[in-house]
Amino acid sequence: MFLYRLLYFFREAFQGIKNNRFTHMVAIGTITLALLTFGIFIITVINLNQIFDDWGKRIQVIVYMDEDTSSEGIKKVKEKIINLTQTENIIYVSKERALITLKKSLHNQNGILDNLDDNPLPASFEIQLKEEYKNLQSVQAFVARVKGIDEVSDAEYGQEWLEKFSAFISMVKLVGVSIGCFLLLATIIIISNTIKLTIYSRREEIEIMKLVGATNFFIQTPFFLEGFIQGLSASLLSLGILFVSYKILISKIIIDYSLYLGYLDLIFLPQKLIIELILLGILLGLFGCAFSMGRFLKA
Repeated sequence: MFLYRLLYFFREAFQGIKNNRFTHMVAIGTITLALLTFGIFIITVINLNQIFDDWGKRIQVIVYMDEDTSSEGIKKVKEKIINLTQTENIIYVSKERALITLKKSLHNQNGILDNLDDNPLPASFEIQLKEEYKNLQSVQAFVARVKGIDEVSDAEYGQEWLEKFSAFISMVKLVGVSIGCFLLLATIIIISNTIKLTIYSRREEIEIMKLVGATNFFIQTPFFLEGFIQGLSASLLSLGILFVSYKILISKIIIDYSLYLGYLDLIFLPQKLIIELILLGILLGLFGCAFSMGRFLKA
C-alpha cells in the first residue's frame, strides 16, 4: 500500500512537471542562478582567505633603530625582542649591509647611490614570528609592543597592504551576502508562482479529491515532490557548472599567470559545503512549494 502511494506521488509529480515544462525550467534556472552566485561567492571567499593566510605566514616584521643607537643599545633591543613570546627568529641588519642589499636590488641602476655622502639607511632587525602568531591581530599587537622600546624608531610588516586586502575580503563577503539574499527571495517567489500555476491547472481535480475526503497531505505530497525535484536538479546543475568553470579557471591561471602570481593552490568547495549547497537547493524548492500550497489550501 505504501509503495503504491509512493509510486502514485512520484507519477503525479513527474506528470505535473511534464505538463508545465516551461515554468518548471524557469524555476530550476532561477534556483541554479541563486546557487551559482552562492557557490562563486563561497569559493571566492575560501580562496581569498587561503591566499591571505598563506601570505600571512610569510609576514616578516622589520624593526628600524634610531640613528644614534649604540652597539650596546642594539644588543639590549635584540634581547628584549628575543624575549617576546611571538619571536621565532631575529636577524640584525647593519646600515652597511642594508645599503649593499639596496644596491643589489637596483641591478643596473645602483650607480645612482654612488654619490651619497652618508648612508641614509637605518640599522634594523628582521623578525620571523612563530606560526601561531602569524595573523593580523597578533602581528599588530607584537608591533605595538616593539614600538614601545626606546631605541626603536619604527616597525613595519606591510600593514597597509594587509589591511587593504583584509578590507577587500570583508567587502566581497558583504556584496556576496547582499546579492545572495536578493536572489534567494526572488527564487522563492518564482518557485511559489511555478507551483501555483501547476495547482491552478489541476484545481478541479484537487477540489474533487477534497470532496471525496482526500487529506491535505495526500494532495500536497506530489507538489512537494515537484519542489524537491526542482531543488535537487538545480543543485546538481549548479555544482556541475561550478566544477567545470573551476577546472577551466585553474588551467588558465597555471598556463597564463603562474609566472607572475607564483603558485596558487586554489581549492574547490569542501565536501561539507557541497552537501550544504545541495540541501539549500532542495530547501528552496520545498519552501517555495510550501508557500504556495499554504495560500491555496487556505483559500
